Amino acid sequence: MLKNIGLIGDSIAHGYGDTQDLGWFARMAKIILSQHSEQYLFNNLGYSGDNIADTTNRTNSEVLSRKFDLIIVSTGINDLRRRKNSNLELDFSEGARIMYWNKLLDILTLTNAKIVVTDLLPIIEGKYTPEANLIHYNNDVERYNEIIADICKQRNIPFFARYNRWKKYNLESLYTDAIHPNSSGHQTIAQETYDFLLQNNLL
Repeated sequence: MLKNIGLIGDSIAHGYGDTQDLGWFARMAKIILSQHSEQYLFNNLGYSGDNIADTTNRTNSEVLSRKFDLIIVSTGINDLRRRKNSNLELDFSEGARIMYWNKLLDILTLTNAKIVVTDLLPIIEGKYTPEANLIHYNNDVERYNEIIADICKQRNIPFFARYNRWKKYNLESLYTDAIHPNSSGHQTIAQETYDFLLQNNLL
């Protein structure tokens, strides 16, 4: 039976930073196809620059029109940009982010597909150049992961938490800049996501 797996999210979901132009989703597809006899379709709907509002709005037009068996949601880092050394409010307040996440998951629930949400990975804060104006901070990432995890828990949606494990990795060897994985990073995400899906009977 044909199974359709979709991904929605931002530039990391899209595959930015992978010199082989695959990204972790296509790399994961290769693993799945090599390990399972079932037939699969894979649709990457990740877009560079998307924030939670963009992802939510595109879901209405691009996800509901497709019949997915499994949808992976991997978005949120673009909600957390700050000006360097600034305590100014983020572009999206915590309340606004919670509202959009609930709206997004409400829409996805209409598809009757299985849903998986990933957390946000750590930032290499020291990777930003002195000229950078907009940067990210790990304390914002940690708080946002707590928020997303809580929303998923309330809805009984599997949440793939990776942040604490990735903090222990040599991120310099896995990232191409402060936030985007390189080819090795995308391969690591692919393998870990495949393992998570398999362990949770989502394939």
